[in-house]
Amino acid sequence: MDSILFLVKGFLIGLLASMPVGAIAIMAVQRTMNNGLWAGFSIGMGAALGDIVYAAVAGFGINFIRDFLLDNRFWLALIGGVFLIFIGYKIYKSDTVKQYRSKKKVSKRKMANDFASSFILALSNPVTILGFTGFFASAGIIGHNTTLFHILILLGGVFVGATSWWFGISLTVNHFKKKITLRKIVMINRVTGVLIVVLGIGIIIGMFVFK
Repeated sequence: MDSILFLVKGFLIGLLASMPVGAIAIMAVQRTMNNGLWAGFSIGMGAALGDIVYAAVAGFGINFIRDFLLDNRFWLALIGGVFLIFIGYKIYKSDTVKQYRSKKKVSKRKMANDFASSFILALSNPVTILGFTGFFASAGIIGHNTTLFHILILLGGVFVGATSWWFGISLTVNHFKKKITLRKIVMINRVTGVLIVVLGIGIIIGMFVFK
């Protein structure tokens, strides 16, 4: 019974942790619009894996890793911001019409690159550890009596919850994209690129202002 409770709570935490709309969500929508369900989902899977890494650090109480990441969050965020600007520029300059009209399936290498990009972006925000610590504490599921098995069940639930959220987003966008004209898709790509660049610039400025 306890195992089911840990699994359900982990699932809900993974779902809630994935909901905030940010650069990765925008990227997932854009990739789904251009390349289909699995291309967008690969972005979400990278984010889910990044979340599970930080959830594990919070869950296992690996203090030295947590402290190292938080102490260096300025440089991690700076790298993440520059990376976002690069990705946004690439999306803005991409040949949307060619991508959309191409009958070729998106390559596994491309999806692997997208997966890696979103994973790196997820890891560039170590404050996520504090978020998971807060979730776990408020849910009352991490304590001195919590076993290793229960923590693993919890982390499994977090991963399933995050994965379910990203699959749902990709599935929804993939369903409705058929009703959107090519001209609108081009516009969405341009706006997406600009938004991601602005987010990257905002992260860099924010880290300098609130250093």
